[in-house]
Amino acid sequence: MSLNPADSRPLYQQLASTLRERIQSGDLDRGDRFPTESELTERYHVSRNTVRLALDVLRNEGLVVSQRGRGSFVRAEPALRYYASLTGSRKRRLEADRRRDTFSQQIEAQGKKARQVSTVETVPAEAEIAAHLHLSPGDPVAVRRRVMYADDQPLQLGDSYYPLPIVQNSKIMDPADIIEGTDQVLEDLGHTPVRYEDEITCRMPTAEEATKLHLGPATPVGRLLRTSFDQNDQPIEVYQVILPGDRHVLLYEVDAE
Repeated sequence: MSLNPADSRPLYQQLASTLRERIQSGDLDRGDRFPTESELTERYHVSRNTVRLALDVLRNEGLVVSQRGRGSFVRAEPALRYYASLTGSRKRRLEADRRRDTFSQQIEAQGKKARQVSTVETVPAEAEIAAHLHLSPGDPVAVRRRVMYADDQPLQLGDSYYPLPIVQNSKIMDPADIIEGTDQVLEDLGHTPVRYEDEITCRMPTAEEATKLHLGPATPVGRLLRTSFDQNDQPIEVYQVILPGDRHVLLYEVDAE
């Protein structure tokens, strides 16, 4: 089988497209061992370098995973769903009886074990964060940084910024897991989150993000920046979550009424 010489795309992109179609059609099913580089070279009459570039494309899309000493496999599990419109749901939080944070609920509902590693510090507000919190650049803010895992795979990075006077001496300043969730703590402090503004962008990760999330080369990330407002329309939190593009589907539910 040969690729189309009249196609204007580079050969590796043609090969990646052909292999992607085989995965999406089920010809190569989830969990299947992927053909070796030698097999692909022979079947499609291309160089080994073309095969490697095509496989890099599929790895970066999250369709193929490689295991040292075992070869490459079609990704066995679908991307996890990030229910963006439910992460701030007070109804869901109260239904959980203050025993499970939203992240854990979402991950466990998809058959995974959730875990978070948190650190907390006080830092001068950068210009973007200060603007969203209606502060001046350099004003002190508390930041709670989390690496969030599903089955021990780093899945997301989440940094929450708070005006220091609101959260000082509260649970938010303790890096231990907050079982009831930070929104519940804010409500207990007299600042009930009542609305959110989301900004969603896509970009390449920073070196630090790539390291923490164990990202392969050329894997993009989604960045969701959410500002929370309380019952007095005061901004009380800016939450930045970094979502690897090969591991997530971002979902919103929108009421049409």
